[in-house]
Amino acid sequence: MSKLDKKKAELNFWEKIFFALFAAIFGMAGWFSANYKNVDAAFLVAISVVFVFTILFVIVVYQKVKRLMDEIGDL
Repeated sequence: MSKLDKKKAELNFWEKIFFALFAAIFGMAGWFSANYKNVDAAFLVAISVVFVFTILFVIVVYQKVKRLMDEIGDL
């Protein structure tokens, strides 16, 4: 497998992770908006923390995808 093929495969993996994280964010937002009145405050705090960390992870993955796209462009 050439270096270009390896980079493309890695890019494909990280793109899937990126879109899976977006799905998780929308899922958590939907759940939160539907159930925020019926759950304990500690659980709401926990899901809010997970929501924030998921958003931060999306930013990190986006930067990685962007860097990989630049590397593929240079090959």
